[in-house]
Amino acid sequence: MNTNRTILLFILIFTLASTILSMVHIAIQAKSKITKTGNVNVFKNSLDSAILLKVEGEIHSGKSTYQSTGADTVLAKLREIEDSNEIKGVLIEVNSPGGTVGASQEIFEQLMYLREKKNKKVVVSMKDLAASGGYYIASAADYIYTEAGTITGSIGVITVSPNISGLLKKHSIEMRVYKAGKYKDILSMFKDSTEEEDSIIEGLLSDTYNRFIADVARGRKKKVSLIEKLAEGKIYSGEAAVKNKLVDEIGGRREAMSKLSELCGVSNLQLLEEDESPFDRFFNIMGTKLSLAVGFGNTFSIKQLKSPILLLMPGALSLQEL
Repeated sequence: MNTNRTILLFILIFTLASTILSMVHIAIQAKSKITKTGNVNVFKNSLDSAILLKVEGEIHSGKSTYQSTGADTVLAKLREIEDSNEIKGVLIEVNSPGGTVGASQEIFEQLMYLREKKNKKVVVSMKDLAASGGYYIASAADYIYTEAGTITGSIGVITVSPNISGLLKKHSIEMRVYKAGKYKDILSMFKDSTEEEDSIIEGLLSDTYNRFIADVARGRKKKVSLIEKLAEGKIYSGEAAVKNKLVDEIGGRREAMSKLSELCGVSNLQLLEEDESPFDRFFNIMGTKLSLAVGFGNTFSIKQLKSPILLLMPGALSLQEL
């Protein structure tokens, strides 16, 4: 009972604080360089400019959270600037171990569309980690900067499927599975896989891997054979990535912005960045604490995985680059 009262009190305090901060947020919103209409960010500016886009945490479909990057959120921003004459390019800061294949591919394709069809310039600045899906997205840029100590690359695919059939047998536990479709329980943890099932998974992994390599080669304007040699799941420091032509140069935001201005042909290119309001900061802090305290707010059940790999899993998790 005491626990329930504590939770209820916390919710009431949280709601009150959220209401107050939302009022503050509305009051200062007009001062932001970016205004918001509904769930879409509207970039309004009369000068030649570029937008800053941050790809942080795991990449997934849906909307961004305070700990991850949602493809729907990113795509809405990118599509909004397609026909803007004032917005000349995009500066992307990547700090991500990867995410779902579909989401990464969607963002990659939209960036390539902006480059090839809308004449927008795209420059990437890599932070601590820009691997797997993070590198997938970065490879769509005209130019990539990395820090010397950045971990990047990890062009590869892996599948994880636990097998607890031996444990169940030891404790005399039997799983009864009813299915319509011979392969419906493929990668089930309750049985060993068959040769046919192994062949299906290997084919899926091979298709995903080859597409990954082909897209990187397309974005980087390199031969597929070169990317194949650098793939196989290998990870690189920033310096090694420069030597192997996976990225272009060592540098951070200052260098990336200078290069973007050069590519756009604008000497005084203004960078539009979405301001983080006190309301946003509050939810960032509280969202993290709530996730740790009561176990909700995360979009993935394997949220703490930081390995830069392309992970294939069955069921709701689908194809993932974690």
